[in-house]
Amino acid sequence: MHTSDPLSLSHVFYVSRSLATPIEVDRILRCAREQNSHRGVTGSLLFTGGHFAQLLEGTPAAVADTMAIIGADRRHTAVKRLAEGDLSQRRFGAWSMAFAEAPGADDLIEQLLSSAEVPPERAQRLMRLMFETAPL
Repeated sequence: MHTSDPLSLSHVFYVSRSLATPIEVDRILRCAREQNSHRGVTGSLLFTGGHFAQLLEGTPAAVADTMAIIGADRRHTAVKRLAEGDLSQRRFGAWSMAFAEAPGADDLIEQLLSSAEVPPERAQRLMRLMFETAPL
């Protein structure tokens, strides 16, 4: 459980299968940027065509609220959290939501979704991809 300190930071990194059309992905991105700005949430969204990977960071309450909305969104399915917990500093502090497309990452994300247990190094590989392509 996260501390109740309103200045503490936490993160969640998840993957999911996309049910969204390209137009819906644009809407998701615009809405996320607006809502995240209001909530003080930063992060990055990776879209592969068939999957999403997203890293969110902010106060524990803001991240939990954002994940509740994401969990109820019908434009994706099979939401799987790969990493979460306390965070010492933001990695995407400059972006309410950075965005990258990586069509070649579909197989990697599907493997992560299908695995009963995901080794941390596999999740880290996908996060590195997000950092390398984020400033869009």
